Amino acid sequence: MIQDTLIGYEKWREAWLWFRNAPHQQAAVNRLYTEILELPGGACLLSKHAQWFEEYRRRDKLVHDFMNTEGQ
Repeated sequence: MIQDTLIGYEKWREAWLWFRNAPHQQAAVNRLYTEILELPGGACLLSKHAQWFEEYRRRDKLVHDFMNTEGQ
């Protein structure tokens, strides 16, 4: 069954935690992007306005204030 071979949430998050922009990681992420784009609805998932992407890019207030001296 396919469920037995899926990457779990924890392993998936760990993969992104260890992303260091190494050439083999860049190639893998580019491949994932291409494969997502080919899926039905993939373009919506890769939109800069996709909900997951906006949540991912949102900084918590402490980091946001530290990074932006104007506090905006």
